[in-house]
Amino acid sequence: MATINIGASNADDAFYRYKMPKLISKVEGRGNGIKTNVVNNVEVAKALERAPEYVLKYFGCELGAQTNFDKATGVSIVNGAHDAKKLSDLLEGFIKKFVQCYSCGNPETHIKIRKELLHLKCKACGYMSDIDPRHKLNTFILKNPPENKMTKEEKKLKKAEEERLRDAEKAEKREKKEKKEKKEDGDKDAEEGGSKEESAVGSQ
Repeated sequence: MATINIGASNADDAFYRYKMPKLISKVEGRGNGIKTNVVNNVEVAKALERAPEYVLKYFGCELGAQTNFDKATGVSIVNGAHDAKKLSDLLEGFIKKFVQCYSCGNPETHIKIRKELLHLKCKACGYMSDIDPRHKLNTFILKNPPENKMTKEEKKLKKAEEERLRDAEKAEKREKKEKKEKKEDGDKDAEEGGSKEESAVGSQ
């Protein structure tokens, strides 16, 4: 299967390592029942690390057409007749808005949801891009949030970070407790010292 670089701005870079399959579509049916089967939508979405429903829904939003994704078979349908060139141009818009980092252009990003707003967190430069909330696809993503599956390495790092924070918290609590105990002991010593002095004065 022919592959191309992810993002039009990287099209001529022979050494660009982020690849995706070239989109293939097939017009089926006729008359009112005419529809377009995006044959390799699942493969394209996998290369972009996005849910295939997002890509398909984006086409629907841009074309004002109904879409239908079958999770079991991966069949991706857009109502109406649309050629691969048109869909590829739309896919470029999806990549720019919902995949590539707005800062460095790297496609290795995660969609993050914060307070009903979508952001792209870049794994390469760490930049957090704000996705335009006016796009219709945002509503669909908010209702169908990404799973954000982590790699084993990322899970390991997350676990280590959580443990480190827990240990730091425990150490802080211990430190506070020790300080409190020292202060209490100090106060007690001062009180005892004071009462000894008082009794010495009283006995004179």
